[in-house]
Amino acid sequence: MEVGRIRVALVASTLGVGGAERVTADVLRRLDPARFGSELFFLREAGVVGRELIGDGFVAIERLLDRSGEPMALIRLARLFRRYRPDVVFCLDHHNAMTLGRLAGLASGAKAMVVASHATGLVGKRGVFGPVDRMLMDFTGRVVAVSRTHARYLQLREGLPFSIVRVIENGIDLDAYPPVDGARRAEARAGLGLGDEERVVLMVAAMRPEKAHEALLAATRRLRDDGVETTVMLAGDGERRDALEDAANLLGIQDSVRFLGLRTDVARLLHAADVAVLPSRGVVETLPLAVIEAMAVGIPVVASDVGSVAELVRDGDSGHLIPPADEMALAERLKHILENPARAREMGARGREWVRRRFAIERTALGYETLFEDLVRR
Repeated sequence: MEVGRIRVALVASTLGVGGAERVTADVLRRLDPARFGSELFFLREAGVVGRELIGDGFVAIERLLDRSGEPMALIRLARLFRRYRPDVVFCLDHHNAMTLGRLAGLASGAKAMVVASHATGLVGKRGVFGPVDRMLMDFTGRVVAVSRTHARYLQLREGLPFSIVRVIENGIDLDAYPPVDGARRAEARAGLGLGDEERVVLMVAAMRPEKAHEALLAATRRLRDDGVETTVMLAGDGERRDALEDAANLLGIQDSVRFLGLRTDVARLLHAADVAVLPSRGVVETLPLAVIEAMAVGIPVVASDVGSVAELVRDGDSGHLIPPADEMALAERLKHILENPARAREMGARGREWVRRRFAIERTALGYETLFEDLVRR
């Protein structure tokens, strides 16, 4: 590596399919190669997104944490760091990654340690940071929060010093999410076997309890009872899939619900949809990419007013906010959007403009570049 470039060592458990993982990968791809170099250190396998980075030419070490346990993983990582000599140890808030990464960084003389937090500790109520992680805050340059609301959570609920938290908002590659228009809508619908007149609701989320898919299923039943037929597309997979399929059957709406599984064509799915939904429970969200992506293509969003969602969706302007997992409110708002297509287009256009001004991945990457340089050069 050339003299003067800042060496960044990413430490993660894995980079699987998920919003935090995709943002991290997109940031690494956009770090100015004249000023930064990056290598990847995975405690377990690289994962789907990690494999994409390796395919892009990033150097990666996998499976540092094996059956020999954490002490040996720490020794391996410290040895690798002594070879690579990172200036910045950049840890995701994965279990073990931010602990072992920072300890190895201390042992190898890294100039700065950064932890990127993309979650709350409210799911399971264990907190994001364990006792050792908190002890290491004295040696941590910054903890990155993905929104102002998330920063307040880390400061007030997790007890982090106000001075250590830096907000760098999530962003997406806007070129990958072009605006919906008649041609894109028709092509997307034809590819999915959807009719032009179908009212299509899309939810993109892992099938975990906190995402509250059941609220959308119940709302779909309410809409049908009210004479509003919809086609619901559920993109994602997870532990709740079988239970959700059973719930759709019990509600008698199985013919209206399509379980799409994990998808890599979210933009196409969004172009086929009339509205996107995220009815999460009160324990999440930070700054959900599913909402940003829907707004980027220009369709309205109905989402729970939890976490940082209100920093994205302005109620009544670019979509609607509802109480967490509230099936009645969800049904009412969906009916309003589906029966007022002109109003829905206006909402979508305003949401797209907001995302284009605020949530481009280039802005996120610039935030990390500035942070890394500030910590290393000071």
